[in-house]
Amino acid sequence: MIERFNVAPWTFWLHLVVLAVLLFESLRKWHLPWAKPAVVVYGTVIFWYTGDFLLSTSIAYQVFAKEVITLAFFQVSIFLIGFRFLLGYFSRRFCEKPLRIRKNQFIRGTVPKHDSFSPRLLKSLLALLISGWFAIFLIGVSFSPSVWPALIWPPLLSEKIGMYPLERVGSGASFIFNAIGYIHILICSLFGVIAVTARGPIRWIAIMMVFLTWPYFWFDRYRNRMLALLLPGLAGFLLLGKHRLTTKIAVGAIFSIGLSVWFSKVMESRSERNLTAFLENGAVESAGGVPKKSEGREGQDMLKELCWINTYVESGRYRPNWGARYFGEIVNPIPRTLWPGKPMVGIDYSIARGFGASREAAGVNTTISTGMIGQGCVNFGRFFGPPVAALLFALWAAFLARLWCQRAVSLRLALFLIGMGLTLNTGRDLTFLVLFPFAFGYIALRLFELSRHRSPDGTAPRRSLSSPQNPIRPEKP
Repeated sequence: MIERFNVAPWTFWLHLVVLAVLLFESLRKWHLPWAKPAVVVYGTVIFWYTGDFLLSTSIAYQVFAKEVITLAFFQVSIFLIGFRFLLGYFSRRFCEKPLRIRKNQFIRGTVPKHDSFSPRLLKSLLALLISGWFAIFLIGVSFSPSVWPALIWPPLLSEKIGMYPLERVGSGASFIFNAIGYIHILICSLFGVIAVTARGPIRWIAIMMVFLTWPYFWFDRYRNRMLALLLPGLAGFLLLGKHRLTTKIAVGAIFSIGLSVWFSKVMESRSERNLTAFLENGAVESAGGVPKKSEGREGQDMLKELCWINTYVESGRYRPNWGARYFGEIVNPIPRTLWPGKPMVGIDYSIARGFGASREAAGVNTTISTGMIGQGCVNFGRFFGPPVAALLFALWAAFLARLWCQRAVSLRLALFLIGMGLTLNTGRDLTFLVLFPFAFGYIALRLFELSRHRSPDGTAPRRSLSSPQNPIRPEKP
């Protein structure tokens, strides 16, 4: 790592200074609603970009011109500055009304003394989640009746089986099964949140469900799903736990080390997917009987991808699509059955990177993540791309800040933790493929609130906002 500092361009030090200033500001203003989502976004940049450069070998960046690496870190700096500037504006707009409502709640004395979940709600929510998981499990049993125990403990078979059929290019009923898959992730991640935040029998039942449901994801090749399970619960522990700061730091350090070790083992078995050998030998052997070298950092290469994008755009090998990829992400929820010609996201860049395959339905044998900043560059070019990416992440962070302002409603607090946990995965691409669990959770939340005739603050039915008993008055225009 030390040698990486010696060869770093001046923009590397610039982006470190910007990160340090922004992190210091967020910690100093920790009581403000935007600070917590901002720190998570800064951490996402550090993980996918700073970490990629520092933890890579010197050979990995020798293929790029020094000017390309210099430009990449300059783009990271522009993204960070633009994000912070836009976040201040959007958070004021998004949080103005929730903060005013919360202020009135303080005046009436109806705000909980501590940010926590209602035990009664946790009990009802846990029962609902268990019922939902059991229904999904029955779907899996119907597709694999003879090997259903492997849906609970995947190493019972040498190859991982799924609970529902999923296709790379959706057709027919694939939209339904994909939706079930994202709801499955949402349910299992909430088990982790309840296990951390609940007390008594509810916590122990949630812990039992974690041990019962998480192995299905942990013995898989998709690390983003593992993070989607773990990080919301970790966010709940760090933000809502009443432990000392030293305890939280120690737990965070142990969590990071353990996760790094497990991810390294996952990458060793990713190609063969031999679960039996993975457990028995601790590493998957190649065809010649030699243990495969760990590639635990594979997939963290977002700074390299940003360098590739800059290289290809400069040479003319790739041309920005001026928002076409973002449009594809926006219409992604539309089932391909209803829109057979729906754009396929990221195919053009994967072909430019040399992963085209005419025999595949999508035209490529793999899709390449461009990264949170590179995604802006493939849409709007090397100079307009980073500010556009900053705009989208500022909107996302401001929405999370709004949910934090509404944390007196337990379900909105839970959704906030889910969103905080998913943010790290958006470092590869800001896409519905990452945020679908959050989207389904938000839809369920709004339907529940509408069925109870309650406003998002959860304090009173909307029809009573202007009643004499309610001290809140609509603002004059």
